[in-house]
Amino acid sequence: MDCREFDEQVVRLEGIEEVAQSFVLVRLTRIADSDLNVFEFDYDLTMMIFFIDADERVLGRYGGRDDRGPDTRQSLAGLRYTMQAALDTYHSEAELPPRPQKTRFARQMMDSNGSGRRGCIHCHDVKEMLNDRRARQGAPNYAIAWRFPLPENLGLTLEVDRGNVVDTVVPGGPAANAGLKSGDVLESINGTRVRSFADAQYALDKAPVAGQTRVVWRRGDQEYDAALRLERGWRKTDIQWRPSMYNMVGAPRVFGDDLAPAEKAALGIAEKRMAFRQRDSLSTQARKAGIRPGDIILGFNDLVLEMDAYDFQHYVRREFLSGDVVQVNLIRGGKRIKLPMKIQ
Repeated sequence: MDCREFDEQVVRLEGIEEVAQSFVLVRLTRIADSDLNVFEFDYDLTMMIFFIDADERVLGRYGGRDDRGPDTRQSLAGLRYTMQAALDTYHSEAELPPRPQKTRFARQMMDSNGSGRRGCIHCHDVKEMLNDRRARQGAPNYAIAWRFPLPENLGLTLEVDRGNVVDTVVPGGPAANAGLKSGDVLESINGTRVRSFADAQYALDKAPVAGQTRVVWRRGDQEYDAALRLERGWRKTDIQWRPSMYNMVGAPRVFGDDLAPAEKAALGIAEKRMAFRQRDSLSTQARKAGIRPGDIILGFNDLVLEMDAYDFQHYVRREFLSGDVVQVNLIRGGKRIKLPMKIQ
């Protein structure tokens, strides 16, 4: 089956064919010459669909993924819902979004992608180039890594089949404190219309690192408007699954075997607390930090961690970025010591 036959079968499903007849369907197989200010999205993805008018104003987006898998945020019913919402926006009397300013950055990337010729590159390669550009402009690591936050970072989840309908709200989270409840329909975040998970991610990417952002939603026939408070660090997400971020994932650089319960008791360490003996071989980072073979590693930054040495490796990759400086907590000769170490 070729791609065209596959496309024809897909649009017949879930009533999509009827809605699709109102669109001109275009597949971009090359990003060369594309304006990245128009097609701005999370490049670590399965697919991304844009609904735009002839003036390249974006009426909606559909796609995206998370660390659980490539399709957890998508469904044919969800695609149809977003398509219909884009049509409703286009034919409504509401003001349409402005067209992004033009940029030549896409063309420049194609000319300097290292291949010696103009050519197509993968989406995550585009993200890596964008990351490199931002780093050279002085952006801190966290500003590069924690792009396109999930709605869960605000304490809410969205339905898969209706991408702007609130599924659950975490008590005490930012969304709950703003007044959002299950069943509410998001209208906009940070001034950006929300009709899908991808729209929500795009809107949250434009929200501040800390402070507040405006959220508008409907509950029945009534519209609500509130300031959603954002604490510093709210954008933080697990980046281990993202191909564009492999070089930013932190590694602990300390390794060893877990202490036996009797050894922990002799050192006054709680039975469930992580404690392992540093092996004889040392990484360059550990050696520079002053760590020695045989040191008892308790963790980083005075945090009491209830896990084993193996889980600690995954914990660090999830919680820290390359370049972060941590305080290594350890025991040497019966004394507790803190040593600063830069994660690489």
